[in-house]
Amino acid sequence: MKTQEVTTGADTTHLVTAGNDHGEPLLLLHGTGPGATGALSFQPLLPSLTAYRCLMPDLVGFGHSSHPQTLAAGPGPWFARRVEAVLQLLDELGLDRVHVVGHSYGARVALELAIRVPERIRRVVLLAAGGTPVKANLRKLTGFYQNPSEAAMRALVSAQLSHGDVPGFDDYVRQRFAVAARPEVRRSFEAAMASGEPAPVYDEPLLAAVPHAVLAVHGKDDATISPAASLFLAEHLPHADLHLFADCGHLVQFEVPARLGALIHEFVAVGA
Repeated sequence: MKTQEVTTGADTTHLVTAGNDHGEPLLLLHGTGPGATGALSFQPLLPSLTAYRCLMPDLVGFGHSSHPQTLAAGPGPWFARRVEAVLQLLDELGLDRVHVVGHSYGARVALELAIRVPERIRRVVLLAAGGTPVKANLRKLTGFYQNPSEAAMRALVSAQLSHGDVPGFDDYVRQRFAVAARPEVRRSFEAAMASGEPAPVYDEPLLAAVPHAVLAVHGKDDATISPAASLFLAEHLPHADLHLFADCGHLVQFEVPARLGALIHEFVAVGA
């Protein structure tokens, strides 16, 4: 894997790249939550995606990307800043079109890209998607900083898994807590979760306008975002396939990485 810092408008985006440098570009957008980063979120999928040029940015306010201090609090302003930085990233990398994989909050960003710049997006994969009218259960995420610790991170991650544990669980928890413990990461997370202008919600009229082939994937045991969200997407996106994994929670990429990776590879390859 290679890392670089890319100037993206007013911000700097930390980017990790893996896979085939000459492969089709595959933009992977991570979810929200204390300590989330692009590389940590998608590491389990990489062995199945070696044919692609996998681009894993830290969204603004996460990990090693910029943590703006003057941005207004609330989900809306932070979402807009993150989307703009992703668009700037594509420009700086000279990428006219990319396939996109978004997990949870990252799926919300992916949908915004598909609606705003449809000509720059090829195929879209939405994992445990946020951003629909189906309300997410974010109590454990928003409550983490009331008493932050590695044990609290362990409980947070465990609650997003169907069976509470996966291979590499301890390393993932340690690495994610190390990121979450940084003061600028905490400040950004709390500002983006504060009351204020909301982020957009992708309802029937917006989804009906998405022209892309979409694969919606969900774990049937997801306690963070109900599988009803992916069912909603499959119903209202004109060209959507739907796949539900049994015995999986919100972090589907950790519970069935090989099966999910093969599914993504097959779906994206059709449009390559």
